[in-house]
Amino acid sequence: MPDNTPSARPIVMLVMIISALSLALLAGLIFAGIVPLPEESRAVAALVVGVAAAADFLVALWFFRAGQSS
Repeated sequence: MPDNTPSARPIVMLVMIISALSLALLAGLIFAGIVPLPEESRAVAALVVGVAAAADFLVALWFFRAGQSS
């Protein structure tokens, strides 16, 4: 496994923010009904994917904060 270098932190943060944005977009598409899911599970699926997007974004911010302090 490669060493954790300070120059890799912004790249990891950028990839995680892109991932969070794509998850948020997917949650919106699920909630809007564009992604075909049963009506009774659509809101729950959108909520779960939205929470995953928020968690991904918070971890990206944590990476950013950790990179600032070192």
